[in-house]
Parts: sequence; C-alpha cells; structure tokens
Amino acid sequence: VQPVNHNILINPSFTVKQYGDVIDHNEESFGPDRWQIRGVINIGGTMSQSSTDSSSGTNKLVVKHRNATSFANTYQRIEAVNLLGLYGKEMTFSFSYSDVGGSGVPRIRIGSYGSSDNHKDLFEGVPTSLGDNRWTYTVTLTTADGTIPNPSEKGMHVVIYANEKNTAPSEWSVWETKLEAGSVATPFIARSHGEELALCQRYYERIDVFRNTYLSIGMAWGPNAVRGVQNYTEKRSGPAISTTGDFISHRTGGTSVTFTAPVTDGIRTKSVLLHQNVTGLNANTGDSIQLTSSPDAYIELDAEL
Repeated sequence: VQPVNHNILINPSFTVKQYGDVIDHNEESFGPDRWQIRGVINIGGTMSQSSTDSSSGTNKLVVKHRNATSFANTYQRIEAVNLLGLYGKEMTFSFSYSDVGGSGVPRIRIGSYGSSDNHKDLFEGVPTSLGDNRWTYTVTLTTADGTIPNPSEKGMHVVIYANEKNTAPSEWSVWETKLEAGSVATPFIARSHGEELALCQRYYERIDVFRNTYLSIGMAWGPNAVRGVQNYTEKRSGPAISTTGDFISHRTGGTSVTFTAPVTDGIRTKSVLLHQNVTGLNANTGDSIQLTSSPDAYIELDAEL
C-alpha cells in the first residue's frame, strides 16, 4: 500500500471561502482562502472570476475569463514554519488541471525565499503528466543564499499557470493540490473542513457581526474614551484590522454615543484593544462597544503572507 504523506498546502481543495463564494478579480486578489488569482488589470479583457464547483463529487477551483490578452495563474505562499526540517530535502508538488479553450496543459513555478526575502526559482516549466489530468514535479528545497527565513514569514510559493502560461483560456479548473516531502506524488487525502478553516484563520478571519451585537466589554477610560478587548483566532502576526458598520458605546449610568468605527490599538496575534474617543462618559463605569447599523457587518483580520 502506497503511503500518504502530509500535505503542506492549506485549503488544497478550495473548500474554505471566507472571502466569498464568487469573486470578481479586478486586481490580483484572493479567491478561496490562501489562493491568489490574477485580475483583469493583469490579464486584460473584461472578466477574471473565481468560484468552486463540487457537482462532480470533487471540489474544484473554477476560473473564468472574457477576452483575456495575457496569462492567468493561481498561487499559494507557504509560511516558513511549515517547512522546518525540510530544507535540503526533496519535495513534490502535484495537482489536477483542465481547461476550456486552451491546450489542457498547465505550467508551474516553484520558488523559495531566504532570510532577506530574496527569491530563488526552484523550477519553472511544464510539469510531468501522470495521466487523467494529474500533474507533478519534484524539487529540492534550497534558498538563494543558504539562509532560512523567519518562521512566520514566507518560505515558498507554488504557482499554477493556465494553458502553459499562454493567453488565459475562457475557463480553467484546478483540484486536489498537494505539496509533500519526498520524490513521489502520493494520493490526495482531504482534511476535514473544520481543520482547513482553522488553518486558514491563522492568515485571514472574517468575524460576522449581527446588528445590536456586543463586540467587546470594557469600561469608560476617563471622561472621553471607551476601551475594550476583542479576541480572535491566533494569527501568524498582528493582523491588519478593518471594520464596517456604525458602532455605539453603551454604558451603565451614561448616554450612549454612536461612532463610525472603533480605533484599533495594541494589535496582537490573539487580541486587539478597541477604543474610541467620545464625550459624555462616566469615568470607570461599565462599558461595551456594540454594532448598531441596520445591515449586519463584519470585522476583517488580515495576516496574509
């Protein structure tokens, strides 16, 4: 029985889609979590749209273009902490690919990064066909100057180009991607959806906030500020944080004050201090920050590589 090696790629079957089910890519941006896709600005034409399709029983990334004039690709960057112990060793990348209006042949690029973010191409070209739309290639993981990057920074990337990196076809699909130690492409086995979601949230998390929901509980800090802590899944690094919606500071013994968005201070890998300068507070009284806009909103936490 052929052994099955651990898959280093995250969201390799494209089931986690925190950014949305269908994404129109104007610029290069994320489709399914961890996978970036070239946009219309890069490719030309009037459409670069990603979605997924599981009607065949296998979940596939499906990318569509209209009147493209340049090449299309998708890629994932791999955090160096997931590569520790693998430097100097063989690694194999494998995946399935098909297209409509193209050659049916992909091209790939596999690269590494050193401690100064200096890049090294380990391979670029057409991978080896395994038949039945399956492709593979093996490289040895080394860096340009022999140094290893900080564990929380990018250590590798894998890129899949549609149609041999010629003009993007009208539609192309990728499924069952895998990066593993060793020189042989072993069978693809999916992790559970819950595992994949937890792995993805190390890099990006979208916290949906329902109307009139409390975000954080804290206290009035002096007469002119409200402060509270918002916790979240541990991130690779302190994330960039953005919010939507209108918020209200609601406290015991004082008048509520509405503001556009809380200020974020003390951003850490697992929590952030939310605060807002507002007037009319009773110092040292119980306080909370609450979403009050009519539509539901969300908080985005971005620690992508």
